[in-house]
Amino acid sequence: MKIKTIIYVMILGYSLSYSQTKNTFKIETQGGYEYNYFKSPDVVRVNDTILTKEDLISSSIYQDVSLGYKFRYKQKKNRLRLFIKPSARIFYQNIDDSYWSLDSRLKYDYNLNRRFKVLAEARFKRMNREGLDGDQNVLINPLGYTNYGTTAGIEFIAFKKNEMTFEGFYNFKNFDAFGVRDLQFNEYGAQFLSVQSISINRLVHKIGLHASAKKRLYDTFNSSDTNTDGERDWDYLKGSIFYELPWSEKFKLKPRLTYYSRIDNSTNRSGFNQLTPEIGLYYKSEHTKINASVSYVTRKYKEIEARNTEMRIGEKLKYEYTNFQLNFAHEIRTNISLTATIYSRVRSTNYTDIDARSFRNYRNQYAGIGILWKL
Repeated sequence: MKIKTIIYVMILGYSLSYSQTKNTFKIETQGGYEYNYFKSPDVVRVNDTILTKEDLISSSIYQDVSLGYKFRYKQKKNRLRLFIKPSARIFYQNIDDSYWSLDSRLKYDYNLNRRFKVLAEARFKRMNREGLDGDQNVLINPLGYTNYGTTAGIEFIAFKKNEMTFEGFYNFKNFDAFGVRDLQFNEYGAQFLSVQSISINRLVHKIGLHASAKKRLYDTFNSSDTNTDGERDWDYLKGSIFYELPWSEKFKLKPRLTYYSRIDNSTNRSGFNQLTPEIGLYYKSEHTKINASVSYVTRKYKEIEARNTEMRIGEKLKYEYTNFQLNFAHEIRTNISLTATIYSRVRSTNYTDIDARSFRNYRNQYAGIGILWKL
């Protein structure tokens, strides 16, 4: 009996010595102000009534609250990670426009050997948000949705200081009913990532290539029944290159150039080409983290013609986005950090028809400060 007990304890101890479990909790709250959180244009005409920015643009002081949980289990060649993040944005001036979301991911990877790793991921996200006027009749695009997705692939080392990842993925997204319509899509595709590391003066530079292709199949329903009212078949192609340039061990820049294209297989009407130059800034010291990025997006539609209020203007529809984002965190005590966020998106377009709710100019910006606790 004693020998069996000793053997059992030895096996248990051996197993535990090769497994690691870690739980991490984060609680964050930020207060700030958001301008035009429905991304409305300045003026829209609805049923012969002119709605101005006072009717359309909603802004408010807000309070963000989020809880982040991470679980990691590792044993020999296996690793399992779980991420769960419920969050909410509460608008003080317009409490009914407040919304919440739940984002969760389960990741698994298995090391076949030193060069190959098997990857798998399952994800779920719920965005519980209504649009302008609650029924979203003025706001054409639905904001609330439920998304399910999965990814599987491999990561491998092709040659020295290089990592490549090839994955296939699937997403199902069901938008909340808006107006008299309901919308959902199935999406599947593949993506490839290659990152080459180069050591220069004791600093690691990285050159990367990311490419993806996917098909998205939409179904549009009348929200009063379940009969399909319309279908869309869109293909997407995306490619980007980036260079990670370290200026020091704490500070680096990351310029990136991205090409994005939509191919409309249904009506040959909604296709576009898009080009995005972007530069990211990253700073990390013992107590401070700063992530910032600025990008300029140019999207040109292939068939949709731009209009003013009276007529077509003889140009294809074009968007230009100027985006900026900054996230800041500074540890003021052990596991307690002061945080700040700044976000800005400005869209300009040559489509100025006041009878149109979509395709229009808008500006959406917010900024907030808060506290992050790590438990």
